Amino acid sequence: MAADDFSYHRNGRMPGMKLLRTIGLAAAAAVLLAAPALAQESKNIPPEAAELLKPLPISPKGQVVPGYPDGAPASTPDVLKLTDQDIADLKAKNFTAGIVMHTMDAGWPMLQVAGIKTTLAKYGIKVVAVTDAKFEPGTQISDLEQMIARKPDVIFSIPIDPQSEATAYKKAAAAGIKLVFMDNVPVGMAPGKDYLTVVASDNEKNAYYAAQELVKGIGGKGEVGIITLVYDYYYSVAARKVGAEKAFKEHPDIKLVDVGTFTTPEKAYGVATAMLTAHPDLKGIFVAWDTPAQQVVAAAKTLGRKIIVTTNDLAQDSALNVARGDFLAVGAQRPYDQGVTEAKAAAVGLLGKPVPPYIEVPTLRVKKLDLLSALELVTKEPAPKSVVQLCNGECY
Repeated sequence: MAADDFSYHRNGRMPGMKLLRTIGLAAAAAVLLAAPALAQESKNIPPEAAELLKPLPISPKGQVVPGYPDGAPASTPDVLKLTDQDIADLKAKNFTAGIVMHTMDAGWPMLQVAGIKTTLAKYGIKVVAVTDAKFEPGTQISDLEQMIARKPDVIFSIPIDPQSEATAYKKAAAAGIKLVFMDNVPVGMAPGKDYLTVVASDNEKNAYYAAQELVKGIGGKGEVGIITLVYDYYYSVAARKVGAEKAFKEHPDIKLVDVGTFTTPEKAYGVATAMLTAHPDLKGIFVAWDTPAQQVVAAAKTLGRKIIVTTNDLAQDSALNVARGDFLAVGAQRPYDQGVTEAKAAAVGLLGKPVPPYIEVPTLRVKKLDLLSALELVTKEPAPKSVVQLCNGECY
C-alpha cells in the first residue's frame, strides 16, 4: 500500500477526478505528454524551479523478495522497450487484463488506473474489469478470486495486506495469470516466478529529499522527529522511514529524538501533540505522507509551536499546505506515470520478454517555488485557483 493510498481512503480526496470526468482517458494521455512543456516552457519558470523539476537518481534497490535478500535491483521505466512489430503482435493476440484495486475512492488509484487503461488500449489489450475493495482485505481477496475466474492474461493490483492476501495472489500465479504489482509485493512471492514486476515511486528517495530539506530549514542542527504508520510490513511506507533516517544520520548536529507511529492519519494529531510536548526543543518533523502531516501542522499550531514540517506525496489539498508554508518541502509520487509503466511492463511480459523485477519512478521534488508545475505533473490538470491565489506570485 502506498502511504497516500491509506490517506486518500480516509479522506475521500479526489485529485485528478475533474480531469478524468471531463476529458477522458485518451485526452489524459495527451495531457501527460504535454505536461513538461506546460510546466517548464510556457510558464517561463526560473532556473531554480526548473532544477527542482529534474528527477533525482533512483535508489538502487527496492523491497526484499525471494531471490533478492538485499532488495530487488531498481530499473527506470525507460528500460521497457516495444517495437512497432511488438505492438502489432500484441494487438493480434487479443490479450485481456483485470485491475484489482484496494480502493477507487481517491485520486491516486484513479490516476493509476487511467495510466494503465490508456496505455493498454494502445496495445489492443482489453480491460475486462476494475474492482474496488473499499480498503477491505477480505473484499479484495474475493475480488481477486472472481477476477481469476474470468481468466485474464494479466492482473494489475496493489495488495491491501501483503501478509494475509499472499495465498490469494499465489492462486492467480498458479492459474497462469501474469501479475504486475503497484508499490508492494505479497509476502513470499518471487519475481519472474510468481509475478512479472512491481512498479513503485522511489519512496526512500522521496523521504530522503524531504528530510534533507528539513535539515536545511532548521539550519543544520537541532532536534527532529519522524511520524509514520505503525505497520512496518507496508513496504512503501517503511521505505520512507529508512530514507528520512538516512538523511538525518548524515548530519552530526541533527539529533533524531523520537519516532512516533499512528494507525490512521487522523491520529497523527495526538502523536504530534505528545511528541512536541515531550520535546520542547524539537525543531522539525518528517511525516510519512501529506494527510497525517496536515494533522501535525494543526497540532503544532494548537500548541503555538513553530516547527518545520516536510513530507511525501502531493495532491490539490496538500498543495495548499505548501503554498501557505505549512510544508517546507515534499517528495511526491507520480501515479499516472506509474500506471503507464505498469501497463508497458505487462505488455513486454505478455510477449515473453524479460521484465526487471522492480521498476522505480523517480522522485519529484516539490517546494513552493515549483509548486504549480509539480502539481500539474502529478494530477495532469492545472493547479486550482485556490492554490494559485495562495502562492501570491511566488510559485511556478
